[in-house]
Amino acid sequence: MNNRLLTVVRFPNGSWSTGGPVADPDYAACEVYVVPYKSDAEARKMAQAVRRRLVSKALKLPSQDAPYRHPQTI
Repeated sequence: MNNRLLTVVRFPNGSWSTGGPVADPDYAACEVYVVPYKSDAEARKMAQAVRRRLVSKALKLPSQDAPYRHPQTI
């Protein structure tokens, strides 16, 4: 199992970014995902897949106050 975690964020304009702490002030208005990763691109794809599932089920999207944490990270 890969224990390295990466913060992936989706900004309000729709762009994605990786890295930085969950509490970063720049992420205040963003969707925040914490996922295991082997590369930045893989982490971004995983976060995008999670977001698609949440949107399709009409569930609340994660925020800085309540980030999505992959089950392997709990």
